[in-house]
Amino acid sequence: MNADIRTGGGAARQAPIMGARGPLTSDAIRRWVADFLYVAMPIVVCAILWEATARWSGLPKVLFPPLEDIFRALWKMIVDGTLARDLQATFTRLVVSVLVGAAVGTLLGALMGSVRAWERAFVGPVNFLLAVPGTALFPLAMMWFGLSQAAILSILIYEVALTVTANTWTGVKSIDLSLIRAGRAFGASGPSMFWRVLLPAALPSIITGYRLAFSRAWRILIVAEMLVSAAAGLGYRLYWARELFQTDVVYAGLLVVGTAGLLLERVVLRTLEKYTIERWGTVRALD
Repeated sequence: MNADIRTGGGAARQAPIMGARGPLTSDAIRRWVADFLYVAMPIVVCAILWEATARWSGLPKVLFPPLEDIFRALWKMIVDGTLARDLQATFTRLVVSVLVGAAVGTLLGALMGSVRAWERAFVGPVNFLLAVPGTALFPLAMMWFGLSQAAILSILIYEVALTVTANTWTGVKSIDLSLIRAGRAFGASGPSMFWRVLLPAALPSIITGYRLAFSRAWRILIVAEMLVSAAAGLGYRLYWARELFQTDVVYAGLLVVGTAGLLLERVVLRTLEKYTIERWGTVRALD
């Protein structure tokens, strides 16, 4: 009898635990469905409005093609390998320029924010160059490098390096003095102070700089591929589709440009943010 009582008590104690797991799983599913609907509903509404406008507004089909024609053009680009070649060419240029520009910008910005002599030497040139957009340098780049890959990469590295420099410089300069004093109290100085105190504290601004630099580089890259005689690339494909009046290919290319940029930002940069500044608690993660 005592054994039965003990067994019954154990079952009674287990029931609330099993019951507690159920609502947690249901809440997670509901949140996932809600997030999906928040993303999907605007897309569905826009698609319906687009299709209705294309079919019943009386606009010329060559200027405003229905979604069927756009996705048919996109599928053709996928099947014949054109899209894969363009994506590879564009991403190669983007990765090279972002890596080089981010490295230069992070180093220069950190030195300007932590060493007074570096700041005094570079504050004037950096502020001057920040007022000159990268697209304004295209004529000069094409005069120097011709219609080549180097012309595109030079403009992208310029834009990325300046953006990252400005954000890193601001982040290091904005560090609370109490953190620096605490670091000195624990024996940090010189390189140790930089790596253990200044850089982690400035990381939110640095990551923000990376995201801004990426978005600017992505936009400038698409324009650069239109202006420079690149052999392949998303911007190159848009330019020649416009020249041949292939409106469906233009819209398909714009769809790819927007989707690829969004995925890169959310998958690569958002993941970097999640596993650095959010994980270390320097910024609050959104629910």
